Amino acid sequence: MTKPPSIVWRIAAAVLWIVSIVCLFKAIGEAVTAEESLNNPYLTAADHVSIQHESQIADRWAIIGWILQFAAPLVLALGLKFPRVVRRIFVSLGVLIAIDGITLLLMAVIVH
Repeated sequence: MTKPPSIVWRIAAAVLWIVSIVCLFKAIGEAVTAEESLNNPYLTAADHVSIQHESQIADRWAIIGWILQFAAPLVLALGLKFPRVVRRIFVSLGVLIAIDGITLLLMAVIVH
């Protein structure tokens, strides 16, 4: 039994969204680790280079996460055929992405 194409697109969009959340949490974790390392008064020059590298890795995770956040509604729209439904989905996902982004930003600020 094969799945209808719209179900496949929905599953793909859900997977992209979940992976994006994982990437964004990974970015926050890397950034927190780098920030905590800066509080150590006994840092060497090599430690500063390592911390800068961790910050760059966190930035890359964040970029990947946000790209996937915006790719999820695009993938979902590919499986829909009705323009009205597409608009509703994009508005819903836009609100979800905004809420998700604000939540992650607040977590980063609180942890920082």
